[in-house]
Amino acid sequence: MDNNFFGDNFVNKNGPCKIKLSDMKVVVLYFCASWCPPCVNFTPTLVEFYNDVNLETKQLEIIWVSYEESESQFKKYLEEMPWPAIPYNDKRIQQLVDKYEIKGIPTVTVLRKNGDIAKKNGKQDILKEGEGAYNLWEQLVNSE
Repeated sequence: MDNNFFGDNFVNKNGPCKIKLSDMKVVVLYFCASWCPPCVNFTPTLVEFYNDVNLETKQLEIIWVSYEESESQFKKYLEEMPWPAIPYNDKRIQQLVDKYEIKGIPTVTVLRKNGDIAKKNGKQDILKEGEGAYNLWEQLVNSE
């Protein structure tokens, strides 16, 4: 994973944190917001998926790319997430939206090690395959 593009400065519910994305087998960007009903409905499913996949060994990292309209909304919604986020109002948010051509939320984008898209929207994989979606994504990430 290209840390030059993503950097290593993120935030989680405990405050600022550094994450080396290159250490993860699979990296996912989760574009969503608390004001979006489909996002609010899907986030608990994604939390369960994340916790199940990482139960024995941390192998999946999800990075929240927020569409929140205020920092207070951002902090409140981040409390529900076990993964880190790009800080509120960070310039990388719009860069990622543009780079990955995000048109709607929620969007779960699975990335290859070089930062290219392995799966544009993995939400349906999770809904259909459950924890098995991770195995599909790992294959996609490692394919050419």
